[in-house]
Amino acid sequence: MYNPIPYLPERFQRIIAKLKSKKIPQKIIFLTIGLLSTTWFLIRVIPKPSRASYPCMQATAPFMSGFIIYIMSLSGTIMSIKYLRDNILKSRYLMASLFVILAISLYFISQTQLLKPSFANKIINNQNFFEPNNPIGIAKGIFPGRVVWAWDPDATNENCTNTSNNNGVIDFGDDAWFMEINNDETVIDSMIIKSLFALTGENDIAEAWNKIFIYYNTNNAYGNIGYTDGQEILIKINATTAHGGLAYQKYWADLSRNDDIEVNQFSAETNPYVVLSMLRQLVHNAYVPEDMIYVGDPSRNIYKEFYDLWHDEFPDVKYLGNDLLHPELDIIGLGRTAVSVSQDDKVFYADQGTVMLDAISDKLFNIFDSIDYLINIPTLKAHATAGITLAAKNHFGSFTRTWAMHLHSGLMENNDNPVRLGYGLYRVQTDIMMHNLLSGKNLLMIVDGLYPGEDALGVPYKWTSIPFDGDWCSSIFMSLDPVAIEAVCHDFLRTEYNGPTIPESRPNWHGVDDYLQQAADSSYWPEGIVYDPDNDGVLIPSLGVHEHWNDSLNKQYTRNLETGDGIELIEVDEYITGINPHLQALNFAVYPNPASTYIIISNMEDKPLNFTLNNTNGMLVRRGEINSQSKEQINLNNISEGTYFINLFDSKQNQSIKIIKLK
Repeated sequence: MYNPIPYLPERFQRIIAKLKSKKIPQKIIFLTIGLLSTTWFLIRVIPKPSRASYPCMQATAPFMSGFIIYIMSLSGTIMSIKYLRDNILKSRYLMASLFVILAISLYFISQTQLLKPSFANKIINNQNFFEPNNPIGIAKGIFPGRVVWAWDPDATNENCTNTSNNNGVIDFGDDAWFMEINNDETVIDSMIIKSLFALTGENDIAEAWNKIFIYYNTNNAYGNIGYTDGQEILIKINATTAHGGLAYQKYWADLSRNDDIEVNQFSAETNPYVVLSMLRQLVHNAYVPEDMIYVGDPSRNIYKEFYDLWHDEFPDVKYLGNDLLHPELDIIGLGRTAVSVSQDDKVFYADQGTVMLDAISDKLFNIFDSIDYLINIPTLKAHATAGITLAAKNHFGSFTRTWAMHLHSGLMENNDNPVRLGYGLYRVQTDIMMHNLLSGKNLLMIVDGLYPGEDALGVPYKWTSIPFDGDWCSSIFMSLDPVAIEAVCHDFLRTEYNGPTIPESRPNWHGVDDYLQQAADSSYWPEGIVYDPDNDGVLIPSLGVHEHWNDSLNKQYTRNLETGDGIELIEVDEYITGINPHLQALNFAVYPNPASTYIIISNMEDKPLNFTLNNTNGMLVRRGEINSQSKEQINLNNISEGTYFINLFDSKQNQSIKIIKLK
């Protein structure tokens, strides 16, 4: 059941704990908290009545109402006794009898308020929301409903302070979360590889990618085929803060979201090393040519630090730039590929202007028409008006209007519609998830939880919930089910941000997961709402499965418990070492691929690896050994064009990768 205590101000919680620890009588505790709750409720609600529906106010209301009922009942009892006495003295025995009954009734009511547990769990609006293990919808994926979670504290630097010493501009001596010293790319690469193994059940990374492409193409009626030459992929990142020309120069710290303005800290966005790892996967293991890959957040730009990191290793990838807000920017000169806007509207909202007054339809960036696949990599974040922001809301950066502010009315809370809590309301995220050019092109969903944020522009904080224990979250989530991955990430967010960590525990707002219920099962669509954002008459009854875990300690869903057809959460290290130890991946990279004159093999293991280069007939072409943590350049000048295989191995492991030799 839902517990309202975390919604109370922290000072109230301390008072409650102190009174209970000193074994103060229940009546004193009741009167103290009742008076405090009533005072706080009135101070908050009188200036702005809409606050009465806020979760913190709804949590306070039972304390306040109980206190008021007690005071009124006790006062009524006293008045009834007075009138009883007056009527007896005047020999009005019938009236006196009525006042006896009234006095007893009112006294009974006052005492029942005292007998109620002052700190019992409550259900807001009579709703037991976030009900555990009650799946709705139809699970998707190679393994339906599977969400994989890679957690490795070594991926991040526990000593990272995320501070700037130069007025918020990244410079020498700063300690930003995205700097090389705070991210172990070898560990991150390993987390990605293990996640792909766990997601697909494969032990060969190239076959894992082939299986993902086949799954997408089969389910979209393109046939039982993998990646095809000429197909384009967009890695959609979360780059909310990169909205100006300065985004091309240096990463700027966010000063507005910190309690201590003396400390400059850098806002959380998609981790550049997660993107780098995905580029390595696509190019070296999925065999997607660099020039068929786009990276960016189309309504934003790419920070210089990120661009330099990616471009140095993958110069032919197309990195998106947006000069629509700043036409003075030299997009081409900065090495970016300029975005453009569709001529016609592409998105048609089911709301039809009822709540989102200025949002009947929208254009999109043309990139979404041209690409064949989409890999969505949002940051794990809470959100001030949506409660949470994950893959669905990451597409606010896919719309061409500034900041997509016109869509915020379709979330939980905003200036025009201060409170939209509860279930069965129009949700703009559901429209986005239903759109064929947006979520409809999802090849893979990845949520970057290495350095999560507490808001869209918020800075990362260390996590205190189990198992993070005061360290960074250091997690990566991956799934082929767009609903299931958001449901799992919501469970992580609502567990961590459940109290004074952020205002009003946003991920625990009543109805935060309303859009997921509607995406999972069309029977949850609000009355009069038909989600057809493509305006093509094709309605989707279920995009995936929605469910909440049993508890935050065990983190089990119905497929884990073998009690239903909902979500299956897989912790990748347990999966790989406990179930299939042979799935441990070797950490290495081979590039460029395709190649004409040479390839480089980068051994990122703490041990030497042997390698062989074979043609498709198995004939040995090259062999050698690469020392630990080192690189070896292999000359291809005397080799005919065609397909070859690089095999890396030691006494226990063997892994292969296909390369293409060009003229």
